[in-house]
Amino acid sequence: MFTSSSRAHDRALLDFLSLHPEPGPDPVRGIDALEFGRGLAAGTLRRDWTWLAFVDDRPVARGVWWGPVGAVHPVELRCLAVDPSLPHPEVWGAALIRSAHRQFAEAGAILAPDFVVEFDGAHRDEPALQRALAWRGLAAEDAGLTVRTVDGSGDRVTYSTRPLRAAKVMVSAGSR
Repeated sequence: MFTSSSRAHDRALLDFLSLHPEPGPDPVRGIDALEFGRGLAAGTLRRDWTWLAFVDDRPVARGVWWGPVGAVHPVELRCLAVDPSLPHPEVWGAALIRSAHRQFAEAGAILAPDFVVEFDGAHRDEPALQRALAWRGLAAEDAGLTVRTVDGSGDRVTYSTRPLRAAKVMVSAGSR
C-alpha cells in the first residue's frame, strides 16, 4: 500500500531508517527526525507531502517532498529511502514517486516535483554511494523524471521531467 502520511504514521516514518541499519547507513543525505519536525513546524514539509509504502503494516519505503513556505504543492522530493533488505529498491522508489505525483496532480499540481539527491562528493567513488545513486537514478527515470542535472560542486544530482516546449501559437486575423 502506498499512502501519504498522517499523524498516525509519524513513528513509522521517523523510525524507518533506524529499523534498517544494515548493511550500513545510507550514503545519500536524508531527512532526520529533527529536520522533519522543523520542516513540519515551518510548513516546508507536510504530512500529505510525505509518502510511505507498507507491506503487511510494515513501512518499506518513504519519500519526503519539500516546498517553500506557503506553497500549495511540493516542488522537490528531498528524501527517498527503501528498506535495504528489499530486492530492487528502484522498483519500490519509482512506484512511490509515481503514486505521490499522481496524487499531487489530482490535487492541481501542474508540474511534477524534481527529485534532488544530495551526497558527500568526497565519497563519490565508494561502491555504497555508487549503488545508492544508481538505484535512485533508475527510480527517477522509471517515474518519468528523465532529465538528469549534476550540480557544479558534484554533490547534488537533480532529476526532472523533460522540459516543456512552448506550443507554437498561431494568431489569425478574424475574417470580416
